[in-house]
Amino acid sequence: MKFKVLLSLAVIISPLSFAQQSFFPIWGDEAEKLGYTLPKPYGFSLSYMDMSNPITVNSIALTGHPLLEAIDVDANHADFTGSNITLRGDVWVFPFMNLYGILGYTQGTSKAKINSLSCDASSVSGLNKPLCMLLNAAGDNLPDNVMFELDMDGGTYGVGTTLAGGMGNWFALVDMNYTYTKIAAIDGNIKTFVAAPRVGHRWEYDGGRELRVFVGAMYQDVQQELSGDLKSLNLPDFLDPIIDSAPDAGFEVSQSADEKWNGIVGFQYAFNRDWDILMEAGFGQRETLFFALGRRF
Repeated sequence: MKFKVLLSLAVIISPLSFAQQSFFPIWGDEAEKLGYTLPKPYGFSLSYMDMSNPITVNSIALTGHPLLEAIDVDANHADFTGSNITLRGDVWVFPFMNLYGILGYTQGTSKAKINSLSCDASSVSGLNKPLCMLLNAAGDNLPDNVMFELDMDGGTYGVGTTLAGGMGNWFALVDMNYTYTKIAAIDGNIKTFVAAPRVGHRWEYDGGRELRVFVGAMYQDVQQELSGDLKSLNLPDFLDPIIDSAPDAGFEVSQSADEKWNGIVGFQYAFNRDWDILMEAGFGQRETLFFALGRRF
């Protein structure tokens, strides 16, 4: 009974026919005997995503000089905009479970408005103390366009799984993945965990064509740990003499996403039993636009 319940959860995630000669998916023959049309077990897809996401700046630390280390940067909110292109390879291990790997490239920019700068005079001595007091005076009257800007481009890789089920022409699934992006220009990384439940309806047409429309939500936990050369940042001009006098002047930044949930809506259309496209839009505080072209074998 439990075995039939598991098989009854197998959603038709793709209209593509199952390659009988393949070992995967396990229990595929049993699922077909129960009337399910399974996708071919192996697939590749090429995707592009454009995204905009508000970010909380947890901490900014300046390093390499006693005066820099005494400075507190008030820039607690950032806006991340970027895009990525990924190649995904997957296999249906069971009729209800898909495993996949991701390889791609992410390009993005994080911009945080610097509200003010302050300097802790009690933590410095000598000539640094009057300089610290001058920084305090200047840091309260910054221009509105002073930004703490980080370029975050780098290679992305990760793994994920999709658990799927359905009844009739209705389907539901949960997609989960973990990705790691190594930033090229600065010393840093972006760690992202995503979980996205979706529900939808499908329509079948002649020749293996099929349309699926779905709605859902996306949970995204993003952690960014970044560090690098302070000279590469667009900081206020009055800090230049201090930065120039400190050859090891650097920064350390920790950031995370403001809002972890957003809504999603999209569709997937199969041209035949081998090719399909997917388009998905995310809305809320985090906005995304996703396109993918898939091929199954």
